[in-house]
Amino acid sequence: MDHPVSSTLHCINPKCSQPDGQPWGNKYCQRCGAPLELNNRYVPLRCLGTGGFSTLYVVWDLKTQTEKVLKVLLEPSPKALELFEQEASVLARMRHPGVPKVSPDSYFLLKKRNSTLSPLPCLVMEKIHGLTLQEILDEHPHGCPEEWVIDWLQQALEILRELHGANIIHRDLKPSNLMLRSTPAFPLTVTPIQTHQLVMIDFGGAKQVGRLMSSDREATPRSTTRLVSPGYSPPEQIVGATVGPPADFYALGRTCIHLLTGVYPADLEDPITAELRWQHRAVVSPWFANLLDQMVQDQAIRRPQTATEIQTYLFKIARQKRYPRRMMSLSQWGLDVVKTALLESDRALWNLIKATGSLSAQLMQVSMATLWGMGLAGVGGIAGAVFGLVLAYWTPVGQVVAEALSSNFPLFFPGAAMRLGTQILVLGLAGLGTGLGLTDAGGYDMNRRYKRAAMMGSLGYIVGGISWQILSLFGTLGHLCMGLSAAVLTLGLGLPSHRWVSAMVVAAGTTGIFWGLSLDQTFPPEVLQFPSVGIQPQWEEFWFGLGFIGLLGCATGLSLAVSHYLIVPILRWLGWR
Repeated sequence: MDHPVSSTLHCINPKCSQPDGQPWGNKYCQRCGAPLELNNRYVPLRCLGTGGFSTLYVVWDLKTQTEKVLKVLLEPSPKALELFEQEASVLARMRHPGVPKVSPDSYFLLKKRNSTLSPLPCLVMEKIHGLTLQEILDEHPHGCPEEWVIDWLQQALEILRELHGANIIHRDLKPSNLMLRSTPAFPLTVTPIQTHQLVMIDFGGAKQVGRLMSSDREATPRSTTRLVSPGYSPPEQIVGATVGPPADFYALGRTCIHLLTGVYPADLEDPITAELRWQHRAVVSPWFANLLDQMVQDQAIRRPQTATEIQTYLFKIARQKRYPRRMMSLSQWGLDVVKTALLESDRALWNLIKATGSLSAQLMQVSMATLWGMGLAGVGGIAGAVFGLVLAYWTPVGQVVAEALSSNFPLFFPGAAMRLGTQILVLGLAGLGTGLGLTDAGGYDMNRRYKRAAMMGSLGYIVGGISWQILSLFGTLGHLCMGLSAAVLTLGLGLPSHRWVSAMVVAAGTTGIFWGLSLDQTFPPEVLQFPSVGIQPQWEEFWFGLGFIGLLGCATGLSLAVSHYLIVPILRWLGWR
C-alpha cells in the first residue's frame, strides 16, 4: 500500500485517551477501538485543530493517493448537524476552483466498533494549501495594498456569482474564511500574492434562497438558522430576517475594509450613528472607497443587488486606468468628462437626498418623541393637580393636612404666610401625575418604573413648592425651585445612564425656561409661580395653578429631550460612558 511519509496514524475519536502515534496498517485504534480506515477509503494522519463545533484532520485518500481534509462534527445538537449536512450538500454541488472540491460520497457517519455511542458525522474535502486572508492580514497589521484587495474582491465576486446563481448564500464571509491557494511550484512566499486563486471555505452557514427556499426545511422565511459573525454580518442577518445576495456583499465589503485598514470593522463604527469611519485609516482610491461604502449600507436595498453589478463597476474603473484620458481623442475625452460629471452629480445628489431624508426622519422621530413626552408630562401633572384640588376643597382630607402642617411650620419660619396642607396635597399629586406621564410616554430609552417615578415626582414638587415659599420671603432666586422640582423628578425616572447629568441639565433647562418667560411682560406672572392654594376655592388661582403645573411638566419633558438627544451623546462621544 502506498502511503505518505507519515509512519503513524491519528484516531479521530474525541474520547480516545491517546489518539496519535497509531501504527500504520492498523484497521482500528489500539486504545479505543475506533476505525482507522474511514469509509474504506480514508486514513487519518494528523489533527489540524479544533474550531467551532468541529475538528479538522489531514487524511490520506487510498483511492486517489492524495492528502485531503476531514471535518468531524463534535456538537450533537440537531442545529449543528443541520448546518454540517448543509455544508456537505452545498460543496458537493459546486464545481468552481474557488470552492473546495467534494465528491458526492464524501459525507458519511463513522460508527465505533462495539459501541453504543452516537456516530460521528464526517466530511472529506479537497485540501487547500495556502494562507487565509486573516493570516496575511496578521503579517500586514497596518493593512494590505489596495491592488491586492481589489484583486481578491474580483475573485470573490466570481465565486459569489456562481453561488448566487445556484441560489446559495454563504452568510459567513470574513478574512478567516477566504484562502489563497498555493502549490509547491508557486508558493506564496515567492510569487506575488495577488496572482493566487482565492478560495472560499467554511460553508457551514450557507443557505438556500429564492425559488429553492421551500425545500430548505424552513416553515417561513424567518425560521432560518441564525448565524452571526460580529463585525461582518449585516443587520438583517443579526435580527434573524430573510437574507439575500446583498448580505454577502455587506460581509465582503466589511472584509475588504478590514484588509485595507488592518482594523477590525466593529472598532471603526461611529459610537453615535454606528456608521463606519474608515477612509482616513487606509490609502485607497475615492472610487474604490465609494464602492465599499455602497456595499456596507445598513439597508439591503441600498447595496448592490448582484455580483455582476459590482463587477461592471470594477471593469469601468479598470478600463479608465488602462486607457487614461490623455490617450483619448478630443471627442472621446469630452464625452467622458460629461458622463463622469453626470455620474458624479447624480451620485452626489442621491447622497444628499439620502442624507437629507435620513436626517429629516430622525428629526421627525425626535420631535414626535419629545412632544409626546411633554404632552403626557403636562397632562399627567394637570390631572394629578385636579385630583388634589378635589381632595383639598370637597373632602376633609385637605383641612386635616392643613391643620397638621400649618400649626408647626411657622415655628421654623415665623414670617411664612402659608396654607401649607392643601398646597402639599395638590403639589404632591401633581408631581405624581407628571412622573407617571413621563414614564408612560416611554421615551428617552428609559425603563418604566412607575412607583419610583411617582414617588420622586411627588417629592420633587413638594420640595420645590416649600422652597418657593421660603425663597419668596427673600424675593429672589425663585425660579431655581422649578429646576429643583424637575431635577428630583428626573432622578426617579428609569433613564439608562447619566442620571445625574440629566438631572442637572433638566434643572438648568427648566430654570432657564421659567426665567426666560418671566422676562416677557405679556406672559401672566401667576402661571410662573407655584400655586397658592387656600382653604376656600379661588377659581382664578385654580386655573393659574393648573397652567403652572402643565408648563412645569412640559418644560421638564423638553429639557429631558435636550439631555438625551444632545448632551449625553456628546459625553459618550468624548468617552464618558
